[in-house]
Amino acid sequence: MNIPYVDSHCHLYEYSIDNIKEYLKILIIAAVSDDLESSIETLNLASKFNNIVPCVGVHPWEVGNTPREHVRKIISLIGKHGIKCLGEIGLDKKFVPETIDRQREFFTEFLQAAQEYELVVNIHAVNTWNEVLELLRKYDIEKAVFHWYTGPVELIDEITYSGYFISINPAFTIQDKHRRIVDYIDLEFLLTESDGPYNYRGLKLNPLMVKETVEYVSKVKKLSIGNVKKIIYDNFRKLFTV
Repeated sequence: MNIPYVDSHCHLYEYSIDNIKEYLKILIIAAVSDDLESSIETLNLASKFNNIVPCVGVHPWEVGNTPREHVRKIISLIGKHGIKCLGEIGLDKKFVPETIDRQREFFTEFLQAAQEYELVVNIHAVNTWNEVLELLRKYDIEKAVFHWYTGPVELIDEITYSGYFISINPAFTIQDKHRRIVDYIDLEFLLTESDGPYNYRGLKLNPLMVKETVEYVSKVKKLSIGNVKKIIYDNFRKLFTV
């Protein structure tokens, strides 16, 4: 079997069809959404291509611009489309602190749905890591991934003890705290991602950059690229049951 690389968090709907076809030659992708419109776009893509796991939701940055009823409309998609994942959802006190109360309302409603339908949650947590972890436990969420984790290293043990995953991306090349996460975390709880097409400090993230992330992890963990690739793919399959 030709094991694919894993992109556990990508805004795939923002790419052209030609780019998507190129990415899917070597990747399996959890495609996240930012609002109702992009959730529908993501589901349409997943219906056309293999190797896409669609995630629907409202990004914390979009909460201020999103009508509350859109949460219910997104949740109503779950049964119709056999959705396995809610994302990108979460809390952000750093970039959009002015909407944090509304973010909590949206997030808890999504967590209630995740509990009811036994869904994976693809989490955005910035300066809210402890609160998000407590909420996941409160709502008995079994499967979660903290995307692009840059929180306290000491919290990783609590996150993984709960059975949750942490994903890293090509930002390790310019972000010291992201490299510290790679150093610390057990491979059993690690996923790779791109968060493409986000532009981080001039670094234009895209799914093909996952390859260099796997190479970096293999050096840090002193394992072959093939072994790391397989472990991460197995982790992805465990999380999303694919």
